[in-house]
Amino acid sequence: MNPKIIRFREIEVGEIFEYSSLNEDGSERKFIHNFREAMPGDIVIAFEIEPAKEILGICEIAVELINDKIYLRKIENLTDSITREEIEQNREIVNVEAFRNQAGTFFKLTDTEYKAIYSIIREQNPLKDYQIYEKYNKEKFLEEVFCAENDYDELERLILLKKNVILQGAPGVGKTYMAKRMAYSLMGEKNDDRILSLQFHPEFQNEEFMEGYRPDGIGIYKFRKGCFRKFCNKARNKPDKKFFLIIDEINRGNITKIFGEAFSLIEADKRGKQNFIELSCSKERFFIPENIYIIGTMNIADRDYAITDYAVRRRFGFYNVKPIFENQRFKKFYMQNEGMTRVIDEIIDINKDLKEGQKIGHCYFCENLSDEDLKMTVKYNIIPMIQEYFYDEQTKSKEIEHKLNNALNYENEKFNI
Repeated sequence: MNPKIIRFREIEVGEIFEYSSLNEDGSERKFIHNFREAMPGDIVIAFEIEPAKEILGICEIAVELINDKIYLRKIENLTDSITREEIEQNREIVNVEAFRNQAGTFFKLTDTEYKAIYSIIREQNPLKDYQIYEKYNKEKFLEEVFCAENDYDELERLILLKKNVILQGAPGVGKTYMAKRMAYSLMGEKNDDRILSLQFHPEFQNEEFMEGYRPDGIGIYKFRKGCFRKFCNKARNKPDKKFFLIIDEINRGNITKIFGEAFSLIEADKRGKQNFIELSCSKERFFIPENIYIIGTMNIADRDYAITDYAVRRRFGFYNVKPIFENQRFKKFYMQNEGMTRVIDEIIDINKDLKEGQKIGHCYFCENLSDEDLKMTVKYNIIPMIQEYFYDEQTKSKEIEHKLNNALNYENEKFNI
């Protein structure tokens, strides 16, 4: 397919489009006999001749040749496109009609050629076996996440409105756990195939995320599509379903650099094929589907990685996730354990004097800990964090340590850290 005639990437799955059997001057195309022989239901492999020379998807004939036009229906948008180089590595298909001719279009494949090409397609774009996923909804979320119902409703509205939300809070408040289950809830099922989970870090690059040249197994640099670009292709196959990109530690990466040219497209009103950009490397048109939502998480205790880029802040909604020791369901859970009750009562009091990003989170206590496990949690999780917070205030640090030691009710043993 010539992108000057048909922009296949911009056609949605299920959409029917026409293709003329005539050239621009009205003459019949070189392989007119293939147009005449095509029948409804016949499969068409969509190969775009430029800029990358690759298989982009699969169609079927919807209506046979009528008034010099056939009509095709797009049935699949490949998550990972297949290059001509990859096809030509298979000896069975190196001499397909399309590659033997410098001009022409709508070439015919033999049964052997079709099966070989389809095998390559499925190897890189495997079809998922039919699977019934566990249903998930607001009620399930509230069972698994210690969150008030009105807080859930507010976060749900924010995600659907902004499409891009960052859950921010102190360590141990369950941001990542909440993000994934919020995605499940909005999808209506526990389907990890519709979630792309990433963790940003200072070395995470646009080449990994969007596209670029990266080394293969033997150190040769080759063009590769990035994980987010492939994820967008996957989402386009199911436009009626929600897809979620979950980015842990989103503030540790250079967000604008990682998204590159696509950064402007993440805004809720910039989604869809009517808003596209031309990628600088492949020169292809790219857009972010309307059914993709982005949930990031960030730890606000580390000010070295604070988001100060106001272009980022304008595009994301920021939702504060706080410790929920006062949540009635959580209180009912931990008050069954006397040791945990003493420690948590002390932590609630300690948190009153801590900054928002330094508060001790509840996730350290989401399991019914034995006395020994509780001791280990306080000794090796809570106290080292307090010492780091108050590195220049040793008196304050020792005071908090003393309170936690008393809460653990040790008569003879004190922590020596």
